[in-house]
Amino acid sequence: MGIAAVTKKLGGYLNTKLHGILASTGFMLSLGGFYAIYHNKNLYERPHFTTLHGKAGLALLVMTAPPMLVGGIFLHPDWGMDKTNQQYRKLHKLFSRIIMASAWGTAMYGMYSMTKDPVELFLFGAPLLILAPFTLV
Repeated sequence: MGIAAVTKKLGGYLNTKLHGILASTGFMLSLGGFYAIYHNKNLYERPHFTTLHGKAGLALLVMTAPPMLVGGIFLHPDWGMDKTNQQYRKLHKLFSRIIMASAWGTAMYGMYSMTKDPVELFLFGAPLLILAPFTLV
C-alpha cells in the first residue's frame, strides 16, 4: 500500500484515482493473506491470534477498511460526497499513515519472533526504513 501513498503525492486527477485503486488492491491482497494464514492455522490445528503480532495484524486489518471506505465514498474525485472537505482529507491521510507505520512495525515484530539473526532482520527492515520518508512524510 506504500506505493499508493507515493502515487498520491505526485498529485493530479489520474494519480488520485490510481492511488485509490492501488490502496484498495493492497487491502484486498491483505485479506487474501489473512485468509491464507487463518486457513493454514486451521490445517495444523493451531490457535488463532495468541501473539501480539497476530492480534495487532487483525486489528490493523480491521482498521484499514475505514480509510478505504472514506476515500471511496467521500473523497473520490468523480463522485465523492465531500471531495473538497479538508477535514476528511486530513483525517484520511493521518489515519492511513498511522496504520501503515503500525503495519510495518507489526511486520518487523513478526519477523523478529521468527528469527533473531541480525542480518535477516536488517535485510527485512532496511527497505522499510528507507521507504518510510517517501511514504509516511
